[in-house]
Amino acid sequence: MPDNQDVSKEIAVTNFAEKFPWTRTLINITSLFTLALFITSLFSPLFTLEKFYFFSNTVSVLSALLSLLDEGQVFLFLIIFIFSILFPLFKLSVMLYIWNSEASEFIQKLLKLIHHLGKWSMLDVFVVALMLVSIKFDQMAEMQVHHGLYLFLSAVILSMLISAVSTRFLEKHHAFQ
Repeated sequence: MPDNQDVSKEIAVTNFAEKFPWTRTLINITSLFTLALFITSLFSPLFTLEKFYFFSNTVSVLSALLSLLDEGQVFLFLIIFIFSILFPLFKLSVMLYIWNSEASEFIQKLLKLIHHLGKWSMLDVFVVALMLVSIKFDQMAEMQVHHGLYLFLSAVILSMLISAVSTRFLEKHHAFQ
């Protein structure tokens, strides 16, 4: 009868697609849906700001980033671009890679990295919340929230859930310890 270490090693070297096909399929479908939702949200309008009934400006994530770049706010542009666009794309790509590759030490390190960096994905929500709060305090402006905001927040939350569920599932099955 093999001891626990032998069983852990056996699970750690198997392909998750073979060991847990339904879980892998569910994670893959959810990740691809989240990826599509996220990309759509980048181009969709977050809100429209109207000042004095004459000036109107509709803002998306990409248009806000381009505005920062046009205004010379390179540092702020880089921070928001890295944590609001690159990091979520990286996180979803890594989760798809983990569930569709042979388990290895490299995969284990990737999962731990995603787990530890997962808290930073809330920066997206924080940035959007700050934009909304700052606009709401302007007494001279009226703001209308659009579907892009809900798409963006949904993609961030789904991404966090995929990461959390995957980490717990893989730890539960002794794939990474």
